[in-house]
Amino acid sequence: MIITVLKYRNQVGAVNMSSETSSIRHVSAGNGQTIPELIRSNVGERGGYISSRAVLRTAVSVASLVAASTAVAQESLQLPTIDVSGEQGGGYQATQQSIMRLPTPLRDTPQTVNVVTQQVIQEQRATTMEEALRNVPGITFSAGEGGQQGDSPIINGQSARGDIFRDGLRDPGWYTRDLFPVERVEVYKGPSAFAFGRGATGGAINNVSKLANGSSFAETTATGSSAGGFRVDGDAAGKVGNIAGRVVVMAQDLDTAARDNIFTKRWGVAPSFVVDIDESTKATLAYIYQGEESVPDYGVPWRPTPTTNAATGSRTGGYNGNGTAVTPVDVPRSNWYGFATGDLKDLVQTNTHILTGKIEHRFNEAFTLANTTRYIAVDRMARPTAPRTLNTATGSSTIPVGYPESQMTIGRQHFETDTDNTFLVNQTDALLKFETFGLKHTLSAGMELSRETRWQQRANLCYQAASSGSPVCRTSLWTPDSGAPDGTFPGYGTPNQTTQNTVALYASDQIKINKYFDVLGALRYDSFKTDYESAPTQLSRTDNLLSWRFGGVFHPVENASIYITHGNSFNPSAEYGSLSATGTNSVLLDPEKSVTTEAGVKVDVLKERLSLTGSVFRNDKTNMRVPVDPLSTTIYALQGEARIEGIELGVAGKVTDKWNILVGYSHLRSEIRNTTQLDRLGNQVPNTPPNNFTLWTTYDVTSDWTVGGGAFYQDKAYANDVNTEYVPSYWRFDVMTSYKINPKMVLQLNIYNLTDELYYAQYYGGHAVPAAGRYATLSLRTRW
Repeated sequence: MIITVLKYRNQVGAVNMSSETSSIRHVSAGNGQTIPELIRSNVGERGGYISSRAVLRTAVSVASLVAASTAVAQESLQLPTIDVSGEQGGGYQATQQSIMRLPTPLRDTPQTVNVVTQQVIQEQRATTMEEALRNVPGITFSAGEGGQQGDSPIINGQSARGDIFRDGLRDPGWYTRDLFPVERVEVYKGPSAFAFGRGATGGAINNVSKLANGSSFAETTATGSSAGGFRVDGDAAGKVGNIAGRVVVMAQDLDTAARDNIFTKRWGVAPSFVVDIDESTKATLAYIYQGEESVPDYGVPWRPTPTTNAATGSRTGGYNGNGTAVTPVDVPRSNWYGFATGDLKDLVQTNTHILTGKIEHRFNEAFTLANTTRYIAVDRMARPTAPRTLNTATGSSTIPVGYPESQMTIGRQHFETDTDNTFLVNQTDALLKFETFGLKHTLSAGMELSRETRWQQRANLCYQAASSGSPVCRTSLWTPDSGAPDGTFPGYGTPNQTTQNTVALYASDQIKINKYFDVLGALRYDSFKTDYESAPTQLSRTDNLLSWRFGGVFHPVENASIYITHGNSFNPSAEYGSLSATGTNSVLLDPEKSVTTEAGVKVDVLKERLSLTGSVFRNDKTNMRVPVDPLSTTIYALQGEARIEGIELGVAGKVTDKWNILVGYSHLRSEIRNTTQLDRLGNQVPNTPPNNFTLWTTYDVTSDWTVGGGAFYQDKAYANDVNTEYVPSYWRFDVMTSYKINPKMVLQLNIYNLTDELYYAQYYGGHAVPAAGRYATLSLRTRW
């Protein structure tokens, strides 16, 4: 059996093992069974359904066979040893995009693209997409319905929880994306709707999958944490004839440092097969399963906020007594306000299945056509507790200025939500390179057909105040009781269900006029239809969206480019899967529109081993949803305006043969420029810290010993649009060191949050979630 943490993964050339085994169907499992027989015996038939446990058991068994076939290959091939010198995983510098409809090299791509490579993921022992994105300046994370139950990133002040993709296909599920099947994480900033469709106002995030590629290897890594718990990952690959296979597995059970009762259990498997049908055609079949059972962390509440008047703009009172913004409550970082025991304890259970089939044909050097079909199913049960209203010790909801937090009580909103989400998409992409009148075209075009469904029901288990319902759940703010909640399960309310259908056509062309100048243009048309039902309400809306981008690229020298682009994006009312008769997601409201202009420079130096980037941008939301009556949030109109503008600088690659560096800095300036609500006019956009800095670097002291570390800074940022709540600025420092014990074994130590800084990893207007305290991990990685 193979169990591994994939770190410092070395690429091995494709191995032709046809001399050892004639085909994969004849490989023996060691007990007289072939692979197909093994799969049937492990999975079996249960009324047409395949259990997740059977899938996992089968995949691990297949992994053993892949390792066995790799061992056969080793009779004639010596596998490489583990390299800690920085060459593994492609280094810190990425030069090419992974998405077919964005075919130009990164240096010639006219927008900011941040890439967190496999080597950075390995060195940091990052396990989730959120952890990887901490290396990208300008990204924050919302709490609330996202929180630890699912990913909710914000790119340059714009929500991106609907703009997450996997291999260029939308990945809409509500779950925390583990990195075990991910090769690298890409962030496409700036005007991106031309490539990704609705949303993509601040940009889009793309996770690149680990797939079979003809390499032969097997790796294992086991990691222990000082906070408690372990993680093991596995990666094995081989090739038999014209079939390349790979399987990645993962299991973890980890506590969160300095947070009471918070743990995360995850397990997963990701097999993939690539068949070379002929020299020009290949087919890929890939599957990802990820399971999770964790305790949701909704963090801590805010101190009592000032009272604002939307009609006059005045603000008074609040915990400080003078109308100024407040921070989260100052309580011990370990405080958690959920329920740890009983049948209704806080819990998140998620099962995610992603099945992908792709066929790609290369007609010639100039024309490639690909068709991809993907089906995603995410089943999620979440039973969190949200910290809500604060009272005095005597039960009064009026909190005096400076009242001791040690004497406050807190109301708890405890509820259960069941969500079943499916997504079926078929996407065709064509890439054509040709010349007309001496102009060199790189043309990409395609079509997307997708259907997403979501069914959801909710049960309210207990409330923060008697006026909200019964039973009432309150506890001490300073010393919370995490015992079982009162009462029994009350039953679910009326469920709601959504169906969204998308038909999209897109095309882009980057034209090289000469060796100095490129011009580009792109168009995308989306028909986006949403049907929403929550008995007796039935609502439907169709939005027809035309996205565009155009610009130019100047190459003053071969290793540099200077660019400018201008594009648009849309945020429909039903972007996140719901509609209502009134409110911000009203069925009557057209999409919000945004336009973005970006200019920048990219240059590769030091023999093109180090990439330097810089950009300036401005994003204007020209018809933001605002209430018609500033004192009522019932009827909204598209009359508001908001602006986010800034600069971003980046460095990625090798300074010397021994020194790797990844640096990012962004400065953001945001403003709500026009609104009917005067208490918001002129305010900063939420989750938009003015200054952001990220640094990760390593140095090879010897060929066997590497040291490194990181520094991460985020400025003070507001959590709501009235700017009455904010999280303070912070610095976080991490360090690592690794040592090659022998040619096939490496020991690595990571220490996170070295100074034990209290900061907030996720936040929004309801609460803020403290990040983990200081902890360390020790990992042993082997390769054979």
